[in-house]
Amino acid sequence: MNRIRWRWQEQDFGFRFIKGKGKRTSEYYQGRDLNDFYLIPAGQRKLERSRVREIAQKAPDSFEVVPNPWKNYDREWDWIETDDGLCLNYAGCLDREEIDRREDEGVGRALEYFAGLVSRPDPVPLTLQIIRQVHRELMGSIYPFAGEWRTVSLHKGEGPTKWPLPPGGIDPQMAVIERDILVHTPFVSEDDEEVYLFTSKLMNEILAVHPFREGNGRSAFILGGFILMQNDMLPLNIYDRKRDEARYFEACESGRLHQDYGPLAQLIAEWEVQALKRWEAEHGA
Repeated sequence: MNRIRWRWQEQDFGFRFIKGKGKRTSEYYQGRDLNDFYLIPAGQRKLERSRVREIAQKAPDSFEVVPNPWKNYDREWDWIETDDGLCLNYAGCLDREEIDRREDEGVGRALEYFAGLVSRPDPVPLTLQIIRQVHRELMGSIYPFAGEWRTVSLHKGEGPTKWPLPPGGIDPQMAVIERDILVHTPFVSEDDEEVYLFTSKLMNEILAVHPFREGNGRSAFILGGFILMQNDMLPLNIYDRKRDEARYFEACESGRLHQDYGPLAQLIAEWEVQALKRWEAEHGA
């Protein structure tokens, strides 16, 4: 049985043993390969004891314990992470490239979800429920906290930008976004510049709050793409953002600190032109 698949399905997390002194048989999960075993310490198991007994296998004669990489395992899901900030995930994965690949797959699911909304006869207003569902589509096969507002403070990368957890949590901040921005959706305009500016405002304010534990940048891009799609434009491509990363970060800072949405609106306009060129090249237009 493929270890990733069954751990993924059962939403449990394991730690690998190679050689060394053993422990009780009931603490081992059989891995994909011979002598490939994982330990779930009794205090950290997420499965029922009967299920642990069912899948427990005979331990190898010798193996080495890989130390538990997760911190704060006794707290809520979005507190649990490694020393370098990798969040607990359904695969028990410590490989950032693998997580990025699965997030790319989630982008496809989220875009399909929005395509279904866009295809409805009447434009659909953007709601907090839809925003949370987008995050579930994006991250639901990776993280236990998908679709939930974060309960921790964030500090991404090596820069100075931090997103503290407000005393009242994320709900009040998202309520402001609902009152000031979402109330104006569906936003449909014949003026492209108005569309770009509104899209920028939505994305900037989502990024300023950083409502989720992971996936805020991707979520903002997908939400922005929804506004564009409702105006018969092409959704944004996250790889454009990576190419223009310095300008993108500067634009986000302008929006976060000064409510200046123009710089990101300009980038969105450029990305839309590039997306149209790619589409025409692929479809022979």
